[in-house]
Amino acid sequence: MDEPVATRLEYMQGEPVVLRVAQHRFPYIYDDGGAVERTGRPPGWRAVAERLARELDVNISRSGVVSLPVVPAGPGFDAVAERVADASLTLYQAILDLEADLDRPRKYAQKG
Repeated sequence: MDEPVATRLEYMQGEPVVLRVAQHRFPYIYDDGGAVERTGRPPGWRAVAERLARELDVNISRSGVVSLPVVPAGPGFDAVAERVADASLTLYQAILDLEADLDRPRKYAQKG
């Protein structure tokens, strides 16, 4: 069974970013898709997730799970947990921003 890890971050008031730890060869910390679960999957969300994965050096799966392994030569459990939590919150906000952009009327509509 995966262990929950509390964080100091919240997606919104009263909705904390909760991580889970799976034990494989190394501990594997992930957000269980918390950001995408709350925002949904608007058009373009995958491109946003792929960009953030590159920028933040985290894994983001096709289903929206943010994760990283904790390896012996790496920065340690707490640092990896903080990085995954920060990335999850960043993904959440980026998808909300994307949704706002999709809902915003276009200043110059294409004429056909």
